[in-house]
Amino acid sequence: MALSYVPLMVLAALAVVACLRLASAAIDVNSAAAAAARQASLARTPGEARAAGADGASATLAGRAFTCQPSTVTVDPGAFVPGGQVSATVACTVRLEDLYGLGLPGTITIRGTSHQPLDTYRGTTAP
Repeated sequence: MALSYVPLMVLAALAVVACLRLASAAIDVNSAAAAAARQASLARTPGEARAAGADGASATLAGRAFTCQPSTVTVDPGAFVPGGQVSATVACTVRLEDLYGLGLPGTITIRGTSHQPLDTYRGTTAP
C-alpha cells in the first residue's frame, strides 16, 4: 500500500509545480503588460511609445527566461492624442515539457493586456 502512494505523491508534486509555473508566468505577463503600457503612455510620439513599451516589458521580464521564453510585446498607441489611450499586449510561452508524467502539452501561451490613458493636459508630437 505504501508503494502505491509514492507515485501518486510524485504526480501530485509535479502538478503543483506546473500550477505554480503557470501562475507565476501569468503574474509576470500581466506585470510586463502594465509596465509596457505605462512606459508607452509617457512617450511623446507613437514610435517612441512602441519602443518604450517594448523596453518596459523586456525589463520586467528580465530574469524570467525559465518560465517565459519566448515572449512578444505589441504596443498599440491608438490615435495617440491627449486624453487617448495606449494598449500593450504581452504574450509569453511557458514550457511544460520538462514535467514528465502529467500528460501536459509541451508549451502554453499566456497573454496579458493593459491599457493606460494619455495625459489630457500634455502636448504630443504629431506622427
